[in-house]
Amino acid sequence: MPHCLLIGRAKVFALLGEVLQAGQGGAVVVGPEGIGKTVLVQAAAADPAFYAVTIRGSRESGKTPFGALAWLIADLPEGLNSRPAHLLHELEQLLLERAAGKRILLLLDGAEHLDELTAMVVSQLVRRSIVMVLATAENLFQSAAEFHALWTEGLLFRVDLAAFTLDDTRQLMQSILQGPVSSAAARAVQRHAGGNPRLVTLLTREQADEGVLAEQNGVWVLAKPLVSSRQVAEVMTVRLKRRPAGERSVIQLLALSGELPLSVVLQLVPAETVDSLEEERLVEVTGSGTIHLGPETSAEAIAASIPPGRSRELWEEVSAILDPESLPSSALPGYCRWTLACDGALDPGSAQRAAAHATAAGRFGQALQLVRSIEAGQRTQAVVLEEVRALTGQGEYSEALETLETLVEAECPGDVDSWADLIRHQVLLLRRLGRGNPAEVLRQARLVVLPDEPEAARRRRAALLMLVHGALAIDSGRLADVPPELTDVRSDQALPSAVRAGAGALQAQALALSGQAGQAMKLLDAVTEDVRTVSAPGILDTVYVRVFQTLIAAGEYARAAELTNDLMFGRSPRAFCCNSGEVAYGMVHALSGRADRALGSLSCAMSQLQLEDSGDLLPMAQSLAAYAHALLDNTDEAARLSEDTAEHRYRQPAQLESVEQLMRVQATLAGDPQRLCAQLRSMARSCLDESMVAPALECLAAAARHGDAKAAVELAEAAALADGRWARALYCFGAGLDANDSALLVEAADTALELGNVLLANTAARAALRIVDGRAGSADRAHARDALRIEHLSFRELRASNTITERMKTLTPFEAEIALRAAGQATRAEISGALKLSPRTIDWHLGKIFDKLHVSGRSELGEVLGQN
Repeated sequence: MPHCLLIGRAKVFALLGEVLQAGQGGAVVVGPEGIGKTVLVQAAAADPAFYAVTIRGSRESGKTPFGALAWLIADLPEGLNSRPAHLLHELEQLLLERAAGKRILLLLDGAEHLDELTAMVVSQLVRRSIVMVLATAENLFQSAAEFHALWTEGLLFRVDLAAFTLDDTRQLMQSILQGPVSSAAARAVQRHAGGNPRLVTLLTREQADEGVLAEQNGVWVLAKPLVSSRQVAEVMTVRLKRRPAGERSVIQLLALSGELPLSVVLQLVPAETVDSLEEERLVEVTGSGTIHLGPETSAEAIAASIPPGRSRELWEEVSAILDPESLPSSALPGYCRWTLACDGALDPGSAQRAAAHATAAGRFGQALQLVRSIEAGQRTQAVVLEEVRALTGQGEYSEALETLETLVEAECPGDVDSWADLIRHQVLLLRRLGRGNPAEVLRQARLVVLPDEPEAARRRRAALLMLVHGALAIDSGRLADVPPELTDVRSDQALPSAVRAGAGALQAQALALSGQAGQAMKLLDAVTEDVRTVSAPGILDTVYVRVFQTLIAAGEYARAAELTNDLMFGRSPRAFCCNSGEVAYGMVHALSGRADRALGSLSCAMSQLQLEDSGDLLPMAQSLAAYAHALLDNTDEAARLSEDTAEHRYRQPAQLESVEQLMRVQATLAGDPQRLCAQLRSMARSCLDESMVAPALECLAAAARHGDAKAAVELAEAAALADGRWARALYCFGAGLDANDSALLVEAADTALELGNVLLANTAARAALRIVDGRAGSADRAHARDALRIEHLSFRELRASNTITERMKTLTPFEAEIALRAAGQATRAEISGALKLSPRTIDWHLGKIFDKLHVSGRSELGEVLGQN
């Protein structure tokens, strides 16, 4: 099966294989048009052990008795159409004869279109174990009763084929374009195509031809917004024309509006229409009583295929029976944008609510369109604040601050959350832009007291300001200024869980940065519990970013990588929206020493960011990439990237500044270890002076890795005053180097490996091996075994060229054969006998093989080759 056909379908493909091997009735693959049902079934049927017969159901063939079987029946004696029992017998004999002993597999494409008699024949052949079936269907409930019964009685296994995930879409695009694809490009195509593989394919090729997807430094990026797709629009138009009028109207309505109350839709079409669409997964009805298109259905592609006149006609039908005030927040953005497109009028309240939801979803351009549709005389504080949020989200900080200044002199509004968000944005913008005195703004805000303010509102307002205070202190690198009252906010059960989670995340970050990673990680467990009940997207995203930064400061790289992946493709895509996810992923892997993985993510990010960098991420991405090249000994490329690194347009948080400086200095001075170590120790002293213990430990650890004996001593001293797993690993590393203590170095390596830091693990393990080399004591032998195991495990993680797949390529064909035999169950005597070599010669070859593959023996060889 070609690799591209397995994208996103490997598990389902394996499942169909298991079903066929079980030898029961077979399976039916269900899903909307274009989802890949036919391709998957044909691939699963390619096993030469089967004699495969394809039967295609269609609307036309379904009108004729035995219509789908016509091409097979043509080879049977005439007149059998009127005698089904005889026809079944003759068809059975024909199939058995042609199969010539192979198992017969019927491929039924479009099973819901089989006529009753064809379905009866298929059913009897399955029930009599003459054939197995692999079928496809868009709506299984519309299939003939005989065929439907095969599923309800358990003779056919049902597989529902889901839409592509973002990662699947990206892989398919990369297969089509023959090169890496940026997250921004993948997200744009995913959103427009709805994860439908056929539409992804059409859209990718068309947008590449139009120059929307362009190759930049070997990476395919989104060079400009997607253009209206002619091919996709044609496909959607054809699909819609096949639908009954009622179904077509519902699909068009939801494509244009995004989401509507089910009660409104049921005023326009019968309930049976909705039921039919829901069975085909074309629409979904939520528990809150709204209806929207299913994830496999491309709303954007369908909307683009609808003529303006038809769009206006549908809007008039809906607006006549719909009160926008009754719409849930999730349904407002689509309906309001549709209203504007149809030259309808929006009330300010609906536009502001719609913009708030669009901002929370990370659609800042849509939010600006909505708030700017409101006339100047109707622009309330809430509307202006929503514009500030959207501008800030787009990285347009100066314009956001100018807009915000119109509200600065206003009194604290009744909405405590909005008022606190106003202060938060003002403080953030002033710090980012390096203007004014953000601390003074915060101080003045804390003096505001409204005479009629209830105690509960006052406590909430004070808590929200405390979060702003904590964020300002941490991002400014002044940990001593982090308010201790965050503990009270964190423990106040009367406050919303979102506020408590925010306080906990800030506390955890401050603790981790100050070297108290053990306490920070305990606190994060509590924050995780609070997060599960948070429904405010803006606060939730902020909490997740703080949690990520805490994990980085605590040296918990494995957890940071897991969280990043989860946020990019799961729980909160806005937390790492645009290209920030790729940069965060690159940061984790660069810090942990996985240079190739880091570059794989960062190269995509840099190519996209060179075209648009609203988040001011390019300098960080370039510094991380330069360091990754230095790890790979690409000193020229590391130096070039360091020299070409862009300057930040805005001030970065102190923690990120320290990470970037650490990466950049190691890349710049990679060829001069003496200057590098001196610089790293100087940076560490500066960090310790500011109580930024975690960055100081990173600097000292880097210097110790580069062979600075003084740095090792200083590292052990500083880490001894800190707590947590990371501090313990660094203490053992520094002290072990200083005292030539193999036990401490093995502990450092083992703990680092658990944390996901393969660079430190490998460095410590190699140092331990040097110490025990030539020693014969039992403790030394144990340390050597443990160190060798960790060195091998970490070595395979450091570079792509170190993986077992790549290392196997360094073996000669003869060595590869020995390695494969040794990885199995064969004894040494059996291997030597099979290859006609003495056991001693086999041992000699195995020694060379183990060295080349970086494995310590046959047991480890079997493990790594079994995972390959």
